[in-house]
Amino acid sequence: MDQRENKVGYADLSKGIELLISKFGIDKTAAIIRQITDTVTIVKSEKLKTQLLLTYIYYESQHLFKCKQSKSKTESSKEFKDSRMVTYHLIKKYTNMSYQQLGKRFGQSKRAVIHHYNKCESLLSIPKSNKDFVSKYQRLEQKTIQYMTTLK
Repeated sequence: MDQRENKVGYADLSKGIELLISKFGIDKTAAIIRQITDTVTIVKSEKLKTQLLLTYIYYESQHLFKCKQSKSKTESSKEFKDSRMVTYHLIKKYTNMSYQQLGKRFGQSKRAVIHHYNKCESLLSIPKSNKDFVSKYQRLEQKTIQYMTTLK
C-alpha cells in the first residue's frame, strides 16, 4: 500500500473520530467504539435502520418508564409524558428526522414535538432536581447507543 493512501485513511479516521467526540462526547464515543469492535453487525438500508431505531427507542422507553399500554391518544400519566419526551429527544438526537417528520410518525404536531423536546432538554439541564428522570434517560441512551452499533 502506498504511504500517501495510508495518510489519507488516517486523516479521514481522525476527522471521523473528532466528529463523533464533538457530537457524543468522549465517554460515549469510547462506548460506541467498544460496541462496534465487540458485536456482530446487521446490514440494513438507511430507511430500515431509522425505522428499527425509532421502534427500539419507543418500546424501550415505554418499558423503562413502566407505561401501561393504552388506546387513548391523549395519555396523561407522568410516566407516559416522560417516556414520550425521552423518545422524541433521543430520536431527534440520533437521526436526521425533522420535528415535522417525527410528529407525523407519532400523530403529533411539529409544535408538540418541539415542546416535548425542549421540555426534555430543560429537565436534563438540572440533573440534581430530576435524578430519576436523568437516570432513566441515561440508561435508555446507553442502550440506544449499543443498539445502534448493531445496525451497521
